Amino acid sequence: MSSGITMVGMLAALGCVQAIAATDYRCTVERADSATENSVGHLFIGKQFTVERRTGLMAGALKNSYVTAPQVIDPGSTENSFKVVTTMQLDQGLGVGSAVYALVINEYQDGLRKNFVFLEGDDVYFGWCEHF
Repeated sequence: MSSGITMVGMLAALGCVQAIAATDYRCTVERADSATENSVGHLFIGKQFTVERRTGLMAGALKNSYVTAPQVIDPGSTENSFKVVTTMQLDQGLGVGSAVYALVINEYQDGLRKNFVFLEGDDVYFGWCEHF
């Protein structure tokens, strides 16, 4: 009997782990724009990145953490966007400047694809994300 309960418990735990993992995002960049003419944002079109929903950490083509950690300011819901912000003050980096990164994913949006906008300094990226 106890081995049956253990097996059920293990399957339930596995299901919970898979459900938690499915809350992360895989995103694809569709377009980019910049406040300056020297932008290299077009190089990221068609590229992908992931977002760990619990921490807000982005990895892949676009990143939001070099020295400081991102902060999830809204986990998103059926009524709100997922929002994460990372800031780096002048004294936190190499002393050459400050930085602001902001990611908004329209979690409330119907369907599997959720539109996103990502601000990295004076570059802006647009595209869509899906849970995985």
